[in-house]
Amino acid sequence: MFNSMLRITAALLFSFISLSLHAVTMEAEGQALIFNKDIDSARQNAIKNATQQASLQAGAFVSSTQSLNRGVLSIDNMSVSTLGMVSNIELLDEKIKGRMLWVKVRADIDFEEGCPGDVKGHSYQKSVAVTAFPLLYPQQANLGYLSNIQTELSNTLSSGINQATNLRALNAGMLNVHETAATAPTRLLTAGALTTVLDHTRQLDVQYIISGVIRDMTMYDSSVTDPNRNILVDFYNQMDYRSKRHLRSLVLELYIHDGFSGALLFNKQYATAGRWNLAPEARPGYGSAEFWRQDYGQQTRKLLQQVTEDLNSELRCKPFSASITKSDGSFLWFNAGATDGIKAGDKLSVYRKSSFFTEDMRSHVQLSNTRKTMTVTEVQPTFSIGRLTEDGAVYNIQPDDVVIAQ
Repeated sequence: MFNSMLRITAALLFSFISLSLHAVTMEAEGQALIFNKDIDSARQNAIKNATQQASLQAGAFVSSTQSLNRGVLSIDNMSVSTLGMVSNIELLDEKIKGRMLWVKVRADIDFEEGCPGDVKGHSYQKSVAVTAFPLLYPQQANLGYLSNIQTELSNTLSSGINQATNLRALNAGMLNVHETAATAPTRLLTAGALTTVLDHTRQLDVQYIISGVIRDMTMYDSSVTDPNRNILVDFYNQMDYRSKRHLRSLVLELYIHDGFSGALLFNKQYATAGRWNLAPEARPGYGSAEFWRQDYGQQTRKLLQQVTEDLNSELRCKPFSASITKSDGSFLWFNAGATDGIKAGDKLSVYRKSSFFTEDMRSHVQLSNTRKTMTVTEVQPTFSIGRLTEDGAVYNIQPDDVVIAQ
């Protein structure tokens, strides 16, 4: 009996380890309530629920302690979690039953190794704000009437992040954090020094700020959209629609800044190209059904999927942190709750936050470890309350200080 159970346990663990070496395709179902007849939001929530189920089914692993009691193998302290990156989500079916929207999806689950240094923060849902992506050359968006890409690309990206990762993305597309697109992410300080640190980041109240600049949207061959073309040229272009002459580029640069300090953490340029076969007079706009039907739209979607994967890879092992909003004796309130994965009994380290300026007027944020641990005692959807073993006033804990999961 004991040997057979050991073999079963070993087989289970081996299968989980084997899964972690490659991607698997899973099908799963999800559902969500429909509020105020908002089908689109319900669909997005249902798809996220389904992808989480797919990830759980594909990559669940068992972390347990085992003991032998009178010849019986017992497993206690069992926990199930997922480390899978979800991609290539395909909606297979959708039904509305009363106030519930039900979906069935197929998705690829790519498994990742655990975080180095035994970082625990990846089990919490970190918050990110996706801001505007200004155009370096706004006139390049005139073809196809795509100027709204500056504010709407953040909507596409944040939706993809919410569906495929354990990050909680907020669409801040109306906020442009780069005053001068040509020099982003560098900006000039009053004293004349240059910096890549963002200013006024705390107003967004998130851990990370995702921004960028669209540096190119030109056609490979501008003659295919020449306003002086004749009917013969139009006919030739229609017959030759698969030619590289119809390729249109998309080059964007992505930045990740720390939401507490404003420091630049990640910078990468992405480039793709797709065929643009619409007439020069067409005005589909970015994000329309006509835009996504174009090869250019499909290549744009693939590029944003790659961006999402890179964001998840870059941030999933970063420690989770949240701002303290109130201090009262030994009790601390902080702005993360059940929606972020916080649970009663969780333990977080408390850090004091301070700022200082260098001689060239560069602003820096410093986090100092108080060496004290807060235990979560109460959890609400968007905030929680924790308790220190001593009065927080002893360490001068104040609003805007930080708790971190190490």
